[in-house]
Amino acid sequence: MTSVRHLCVGFVICLLAMTLAPGLQAQDNGLVAATSEASRQAADEEAAPKVELENAQSRIAEWGKQLDTLNQTLDAGDVSGRIIATGRTDTEQIVDSATSLRDLAEERLKRLKAANGKLGEPPAEGQDEVPAVARERERLGQEIANVSGVIKQIELVNFQASELSDRLSTLARERFTQRILGRVDVPMNPAVWIDASSEILAIPSTIQARYANLELDGKIASELSDVAPGLVFLAMIVLAALIGGEVIVLRYIPARWKTVSSDDRIAMISGTRFLFTALVPGVALLIAYSIIDSQEELLKGSMGDFIHQCFAAALFLLFVGASVRSVHSPFAPSLRRSGTTVTGARVVGIASLGVALIFALDMILLQGATTLGTSLNVALIQSITNVLLISVLLFICSLGAFWVHDERDRHEFWAKLERRSRRFMKAVSIVLPLLMLLGYVALARFILENLMMAMAFATCYWLLRGFFRALMHTYLVKPEEATDDSAPDTVHGTLYFWLRVMIDVVMIIIAVPAAVMVFTDIAWVDLLSAGEQAFVGIQVGGINFSLRSILLAVLIFVIVLGLMRFFQRMLSTRVLPNTKLDQGLQHSVSAIFGYAGICLAVLMAISAAGMDLSNLAIIAGAISVGIGFGMQSIVNNFVSGLILLVERPIKVGDWIVVGADQGFVKDIRVRATEIETFDRSSIVIPNSELISNRVLNWTLKERSGRGIIKIGVGYESDVEKVREILLEMAESRREILSYPAPQVVFMDFGASSLDFELRYFLRDIGDVLAVASSIRFELVQRFRDEGIEVPFAQRDLHLRDIDKLTDAIRGAGQGPKAPENSGADELGSETEEDAKSQKQTETDTPDEASSDNDADGGEIGEGAKQKAAPSSAAKDVSRDRDAAGRSLPDAGGDMDGDAPR
Repeated sequence: MTSVRHLCVGFVICLLAMTLAPGLQAQDNGLVAATSEASRQAADEEAAPKVELENAQSRIAEWGKQLDTLNQTLDAGDVSGRIIATGRTDTEQIVDSATSLRDLAEERLKRLKAANGKLGEPPAEGQDEVPAVARERERLGQEIANVSGVIKQIELVNFQASELSDRLSTLARERFTQRILGRVDVPMNPAVWIDASSEILAIPSTIQARYANLELDGKIASELSDVAPGLVFLAMIVLAALIGGEVIVLRYIPARWKTVSSDDRIAMISGTRFLFTALVPGVALLIAYSIIDSQEELLKGSMGDFIHQCFAAALFLLFVGASVRSVHSPFAPSLRRSGTTVTGARVVGIASLGVALIFALDMILLQGATTLGTSLNVALIQSITNVLLISVLLFICSLGAFWVHDERDRHEFWAKLERRSRRFMKAVSIVLPLLMLLGYVALARFILENLMMAMAFATCYWLLRGFFRALMHTYLVKPEEATDDSAPDTVHGTLYFWLRVMIDVVMIIIAVPAAVMVFTDIAWVDLLSAGEQAFVGIQVGGINFSLRSILLAVLIFVIVLGLMRFFQRMLSTRVLPNTKLDQGLQHSVSAIFGYAGICLAVLMAISAAGMDLSNLAIIAGAISVGIGFGMQSIVNNFVSGLILLVERPIKVGDWIVVGADQGFVKDIRVRATEIETFDRSSIVIPNSELISNRVLNWTLKERSGRGIIKIGVGYESDVEKVREILLEMAESRREILSYPAPQVVFMDFGASSLDFELRYFLRDIGDVLAVASSIRFELVQRFRDEGIEVPFAQRDLHLRDIDKLTDAIRGAGQGPKAPENSGADELGSETEEDAKSQKQTETDTPDEASSDNDADGGEIGEGAKQKAAPSSAAKDVSRDRDAAGRSLPDAGGDMDGDAPR
């Protein structure tokens, strides 16, 4: 059986080998073919720069001839605007081509010098060299000289082209300034209006005479027949998008987003309407124009300029019309996004559509008049009329009667922007006619054109921004209550904020280059070259600063830091809790891992940015100087934080006392440590204070600790019973350890009580207050049940000769008796006797008190026979008697006035 099995296995292996052999052979053949193809492509790529350099002389000569011709044209004078525009385009192309050719030549020169360096140093004078090496050295030297000459010629051409481009730019600016600030007398000259009117009335007959018998034949007819089907198809797309977009927005979309919040619903409807009625037809128009522009004969001459202007006007009307319908929605005011009233939505919307239509027709008619060769007066009259009409419509749109005035939103950003925009629009609508009356027609037209383009651009940006924000808010970030329109956006979390930031950044990155191209004369090629220059970077010393390296550094920093934070979180939540390490050590390990992650992310970002890490010594030296001057405290706290994490004199969760502050350690950060007090307030203490000052840590080694309860009982209490009750209370608590056992210590014979202390050890010192309070509550009830008195502080006051003191006080209160017989002698004798009696009374008054208690019950005075009153009552009696014994000076003989108080 084994031999049969081996035979079957061998047969199967042979079949597999026979089956796979052709495939492997074909794969080998394919690999060889692919290798040869790659070698051929590499050879072709190597030969391409050589061919470019071989044809460099002819290209340089051609560029020089173009530059000389253009320079001669400029020197001749009377240069038209078309020549200036064409010349600027040609010089820019020459500069770009020369730059590319120079890069190829420099790369070729670098390789030749490297090859020449491989041959070694040339032999000294009188020494021979191998003939083959000498011939190769001579060939390389000749090629190096040729390439170096080509580079110098290219630099010369580049310099000439740059100089000529600057001259053309200066000439264009001068022409523009003269045209804009030029003044004409058309508005004040009635003859000009009459001549221009008659010429305008003759325009239809001029068109009929010129184009009635026009026949398209030859190359133009063939090119037009080639592009006609595509143009018809694109025209159908434009119509379908315009009609279908309105139908979808007005009939189907509002019902779909019925449950969405009001602001998001209107923003999404407006954005969808703009996309369907502006972007889709606009892209179709751009494709149609590119198709026509790809033909050689269709856009030549004045008719080509007219077609170009017609496409520009159609594109402007398309975008502005869609923006107006999306913002104001004049035919469905409930879908408006603007702050207009219902009537204002219709008035402002229709007026804005009228402005866009007049402006687009003005663009077409102005180019048409130029194509027909009409006089300048016709163009001026047309510009004045259209600008006046547009000014009137703009003034109507800016009236406050058509806008909502809500005082609650008066100080919001969009409300302020709306009010200021209306004021600016009203001012422009007044300034433009004044400029026309003063004869500055070109300046008024320039202001109007830029204003219209700016409004169209800003409206498109605002619509798309609100549309993307509403989509994100509806489908990515679910609100807490979709029906709550009053809830602010901030309640929906941090995710909504960062998504909005991302949308704003992306749209600004797209909008800024588009705005530069629309409102300036910078070409797309120049914009790309500027972006490439910023992306490639600028060499400063040994460091290359570039947008690419900065973005790469930021990206690497964010990725590495995010990964380290993820691993730190995993370490803190899953790995360390399963170990036997205490909580403080776990926090220290996690914090050190986090610091190491930050350092690693910073080092990798610096390396990705192109900085040499060997230069960190210089940076460290500079930082040390800064530390010496003004960063001592920061570095001190940082080093102290590291010491806290390594030595761990305090840990997260410890109960510490620092000066007058105490609480639990909540976090140990780089600069400071956060302590949470018992009333849930946070105290931030610099780490240097925790290292240099005394710190009481209740839980450094362990959580157990001692608690003490002080208690005093009356002298008549049974001390053994008290000891038994206290030990029973301590042993019944599960928070108190049985070893070391609780103790009751008889501390002292107090003035009013027998003083005891209950000492015990707790499992967790954090329970010291709760356990002490609970034991005190139970002790009060237990002592009451056992009849054990907890006395308060008391004193017994005893006065000597209390009966004599009472008589003296009574005599002082009655005053001297009046004599029966009036006479000076009797009065004097009585007065003398009273004085003696008063002196005797004062002598007999006791002047000291004794608090000695007679244990045998002996009597000191008559008042001592009574039972001793409580201390408070005794104090009241003593106070009354002392007050009765005080006499006041006689103020006038009134007995009541001398009465003791």
